[in-house]
Amino acid sequence: MNIIELLPGLKRIAGTGGGEWAGPCPRCGGRDRLRLWPEKGTTGRFWCRSCGWSGDGLQMIRDLKGLTFPEALKAWGLPTNGPRDNRSGGAAGTVRTVARPGDIWMDQAKVFLERCQRDLWNSSGADGRTLLLDRGLKTETVKLAGLGWNAYDRYQSRENWGLKPEKKEDGKPRRIWLPGGLVIPGFDQARIIRLKIRRSSPGEGSRYVFVAGSSSLPMSWGLNIKIIVLVESELDGLLLAQEAGDLVGVIAMGSAQIRPDQKTDKVLRKADLILVSLDSDQAGGREAWGFWKKNYQNARRWPVPFGKDQTEAAQKGLDLRAWVMAGLPAK
Repeated sequence: MNIIELLPGLKRIAGTGGGEWAGPCPRCGGRDRLRLWPEKGTTGRFWCRSCGWSGDGLQMIRDLKGLTFPEALKAWGLPTNGPRDNRSGGAAGTVRTVARPGDIWMDQAKVFLERCQRDLWNSSGADGRTLLLDRGLKTETVKLAGLGWNAYDRYQSRENWGLKPEKKEDGKPRRIWLPGGLVIPGFDQARIIRLKIRRSSPGEGSRYVFVAGSSSLPMSWGLNIKIIVLVESELDGLLLAQEAGDLVGVIAMGSAQIRPDQKTDKVLRKADLILVSLDSDQAGGREAWGFWKKNYQNARRWPVPFGKDQTEAAQKGLDLRAWVMAGLPAK
């Protein structure tokens, strides 16, 4: 097997060191952000410049197909008594290691977010406020979550954010892209560790974009509660926490394909019940019945009865709190 075979639509952009390939990222949707080096290591290497998804060929096939580490070795045709999974916590293949951004990145993210938070509540943020209101989110919820509004696309130096300089194919410096749209921050101990932007005008590109250098830790609410609802979108998770956060904890993975990190895995394994409510589409259904049920015995599929996700279901009349209560174990 070759790592290139796992993804369609790749283009060879360089021939040195065994070749470099580029193409769309299945995780964040970036059209040309993914880079692959098939000759690096035993199974090749990959890295998305947008969302930070990275690893070797074994990691890619595990993330794309929901395989355990031994299953990935077998699929690749490697001996199962060969390389070992060096990550701790949980069953093999269930846990990923997530890096925390550097201090410079977090400081720059704080400056950017504070400006966007101010803009959300002035005249330039009218579209953002309408979007959030239409999704059923209350002003208090939005402020507590620290959401913001970036009125237009901005480009900044990678070095100013503490990231290594890079060059594009034409030799020009690659810059950090801060697209216009709704800014969704992620925090760890009050520090900003990730910025995800819901683009206001995505065109043919991805609706959601991770700002380069962001951590890919999921967003979560109420993890002290022993019943967890697992959702896909951060905005869906925020709405669910608003409506039923006293009943359940909520974890928003950000994508159906993303695997839990060590911290999230620890929380999930201590939970009495995990209600898996990824989006009601092919990817969400496959992941709910595949990876989560296989690796977490306390997981139960709990899709919304109609609509694609929690927000769409609520817009169509679903009482999210009643839906959550129906999934709770009988006392």
